Amino acid sequence: MYGHIKSTTRHRKRLGQIFLRDPLVIEQIVMSAALTPHEIVLEVGPGRGALTGTLSQRAQVLYAIEIDERYADGLRQRFASQPHVHIVHADARQYDYAQLPAPLVVVANLPYSMGLPILRHLFVFRQRLSRLIIMLQKEVAARFLAQPGTSAYSALSVFFQYYAVIRNCFEVSRHAFTPVPAVDSTVLSLTPFAALPWPSAPETFFLSLVKYAFAHRRKTLRANLLAVSHLGLTKMQLAETFSTLQFQENIRPQELHIWQFAQLAAALHGLLPQGKTAGRRQLQ
Repeated sequence: MYGHIKSTTRHRKRLGQIFLRDPLVIEQIVMSAALTPHEIVLEVGPGRGALTGTLSQRAQVLYAIEIDERYADGLRQRFASQPHVHIVHADARQYDYAQLPAPLVVVANLPYSMGLPILRHLFVFRQRLSRLIIMLQKEVAARFLAQPGTSAYSALSVFFQYYAVIRNCFEVSRHAFTPVPAVDSTVLSLTPFAALPWPSAPETFFLSLVKYAFAHRRKTLRANLLAVSHLGLTKMQLAETFSTLQFQENIRPQELHIWQFAQLAAALHGLLPQGKTAGRRQLQ
């Protein structure tokens, strides 16, 4: 029976598995999703199905992606009589979400150790997502929400804020889970932009530029960019670009708004020799 499925401590740690057990938190998550009767929902990492059960009652169609075969099999048994619930045994970090109907509302308690890789991969398919209601550990969520000039503002902040409107829904105590983790959590809402509201620059170059900019937080933005030898930018080119964009000479990357990063990317990309661009780097 599904209720007797167990997982070893080692397996839980490897997959970052902790299980939501507070029914009030589950209801808050579903309420934050504000589901309408005809929406299609995607849950990532259903685990033992605490959130899945409530979502199955509110969604017209529910897809649940589970990496652990034992939990996936248990969920299939549990929801066998509900044909609108589809349990998919797959790795959410690699799954082809184009196989699912769109638009999707993502509702998920993401595994701590895999939350960021899952979200990065989901955002490859962001045009198929109407919104995401996701739970992350509190410290990571703070980076998603961070504003320029704060210690939490990073390349991660710029990446997700570049693609989506992000808001804090509510905080969740560590005691809402089993086993009890060492940190609290935060539920966020992310709504991808239908069209990016920023100046145009090639996406690969923009992401790489942000990565380079935050390479050394204690250094100035100019110093970090000059250190990227394959870009071939000169001090004179950067000085002229900074002057045009009205950037202070010693500005640091954590002081720039996303709009300013987009302006900088557009300006610097125009200075590169034709066909030369920065390589893709995964943001951390």
